[in-house]
Amino acid sequence: MSGELQPTMGDIRPHGHLKIGRFTQHFVDVLNLEQTPLEFFDTMYPGTPREEQRKYLGRFGVSGSMQVQKMGELSDGQNSRVVFAKLGRDAPHILLLDEPTNHLDMESIDSLAKAVNEFEGGMVLVSHDMRLISQVAKEIWLCDHKTITKYQGDIQNFKMDMRVQLELEDESKDSKSKKGKLRGDASVMKKTDDEKEKKKKAKSEGAKSSGSALDSLLAPKSRDTAERKDVFDVGEVKESLPAVAPVSQPKVEPASQGRPKYIPPHLRNKS
Repeated sequence: MSGELQPTMGDIRPHGHLKIGRFTQHFVDVLNLEQTPLEFFDTMYPGTPREEQRKYLGRFGVSGSMQVQKMGELSDGQNSRVVFAKLGRDAPHILLLDEPTNHLDMESIDSLAKAVNEFEGGMVLVSHDMRLISQVAKEIWLCDHKTITKYQGDIQNFKMDMRVQLELEDESKDSKSKKGKLRGDASVMKKTDDEKEKKKKAKSEGAKSSGSALDSLLAPKSRDTAERKDVFDVGEVKESLPAVAPVSQPKVEPASQGRPKYIPPHLRNKS
């Protein structure tokens, strides 16, 4: 559709005034990262007053100092807003959007969904974002087993059926449990109760075995009779030593007995 690939059979004859707008995952390729958003718009749409450029960028959340900051310094989400502003300014007849929500916050996703619903031209939208798809998808067609069938229900019903058939919900209803599995990608698969019980049991047994091994390692070990005989016994050594008679200590008499009383020299003549 964009003309990048040539058909192997047949011809493609687009209208001479047809304008196609594209948003790809490599959207930065259309930007000059050395320019500011204002400079980029002045280059793309020369002759437009600067004030009108500011107002138009502000409608897409590119306002204030962001307008005069180099796009190489902006985040991917901010640069994607510049690309959306360019798409809106070009006013294409057909939009090709490839994963447009990669760098958008929830408010921006809701604004994009509103713009998609109000767009009157043709559109090819590729997205895995359920927040966006749930707001813009009107019909669901299942491509499986080399056939294409229309799904009876909205996106929420389809999502719940997918969860049930991929074992992400309780399959208590017989009507749902009898359905075949839909083919699609699922990042998380719910584990069955048997698997959970098995894992829980293995975990508890592992903890129990590790605890018993630790207890057996720390528990005091009893020694047998032969082992105790080889151990050095201090009591037996004392009993084997010969008895020694106690040593008598000489009696010390007081120093005052058998000695004359000491009289200082200056008192001797007086006595």
